[in-house]
Amino acid sequence: MGLLSETQIRAAKPGPKEYLLNDGDNLYLRVRATGKAWIYRYMRHGKPVKLGMGPYPGVTLAQARIKANEANSLRANGQDPKDVRGREEELARTARLQTFELMARAWHKSATKDRHWSDAYSHRIIRHLELHVFPWVGDKPIDTILPTEIVSCLHRPKERGNLETAQRIREVIQHIYQYAVDLGTLEPAKNFVNRYTGGLPSPRGRHYAAITDPAQLGQLMRDIRNYHGNFITCCALRLAPMLFQRPGQIRFADWEDINLEVELWRCPPEKMKMREWQKRDSRTPAHIVPLPRQALEILEELHSLTGPTGPVFRSMSRRSETSRYISENTINVALRTMGYDTKEQITGHGFRATARTMIREHLGWDPDVIERHLAHTSDEELGSSYDRAEFIAQRKTMVQQWANFLDELEAGKLPQPDSKVLQFIREKPRSAFRLRA
Repeated sequence: MGLLSETQIRAAKPGPKEYLLNDGDNLYLRVRATGKAWIYRYMRHGKPVKLGMGPYPGVTLAQARIKANEANSLRANGQDPKDVRGREEELARTARLQTFELMARAWHKSATKDRHWSDAYSHRIIRHLELHVFPWVGDKPIDTILPTEIVSCLHRPKERGNLETAQRIREVIQHIYQYAVDLGTLEPAKNFVNRYTGGLPSPRGRHYAAITDPAQLGQLMRDIRNYHGNFITCCALRLAPMLFQRPGQIRFADWEDINLEVELWRCPPEKMKMREWQKRDSRTPAHIVPLPRQALEILEELHSLTGPTGPVFRSMSRRSETSRYISENTINVALRTMGYDTKEQITGHGFRATARTMIREHLGWDPDVIERHLAHTSDEELGSSYDRAEFIAQRKTMVQQWANFLDELEAGKLPQPDSKVLQFIREKPRSAFRLRA
């Protein structure tokens, strides 16, 4: 039988400190300056435990006693009321994620935080789902979706020629289904999505369009020299093949990171292509780019227009922070204006492959030095952890030779291969070689 009455409860006034009124059977009324609430108190493993039963008068005395009796019954049956409460709350939470779209968005939010995704990558992932999956299965409970429905979602982009997109969507759906299993919303046996779902073939590897023929590169350099576009665009276009850094690095270059006296350009980690946690890690070094004489001349001329601080390649429109810089498509648009196909002939990113190939083939530089200039890490196991050589002196010499080589190609001076090698390549074989048995 309880010890409290409604009259006593209403008459209870808050004091300097909170206090408890005992109603028996482990039920108490907690009185605070902020209000009154029901508390169920019991011992677990020798330690006191408090379990909230709701605020008064939202939960009446009679209702609080019923809840206390239920908790006592659980303990009599060997169950812990707090553990039971936790399981019920988890089931209620997962019940709100039953549809595929809600589950997918919950996974996406968690993955973005846990995996330190960039804003652009996170947006791309959810956009794939919004375009290719949610319209067909987004409002369905995840445990009722048929395998054929997921397969149809994968085949739609594949049939439009976007095989790589279909592959990425399948990988995302795999993660969503596993997330649902981990939450307990989906039974493991109902997780049918795997790397074979949809029977998608492996996408063909596609490289950035790049020029590796000296004569073609010489013509491109002449076309760049004669290009009559915006002056800032012309400077970026001339520097892209000369420095062969990623287009994003060139685009987001700031004058504060360029030292014309020591002839170096410092690329901070946050402007490099790497994982978000690496960008935020104070131990991640900046990428140093030596500047050849020709690049210094271009930058000195540009300095009077866009310097001394802020973006090197400043945009004329300043609608937002990122629009302070030239557009990510600026270089490719200029190449297309000059008549080049950026899918088949040359693209802004393709200048890296052009330089990587021709510096190795025609200038004979060690691949390790070239790769370091490209900001590539070592391919060897643990290479990036132990091999931290920057090759600054060697790269200064290399980029100067490369800039000189580009000037020679622009002037029409082409490297001359061995005449005997050319003759061997061009002549038809006189007879077939036979291998000994």
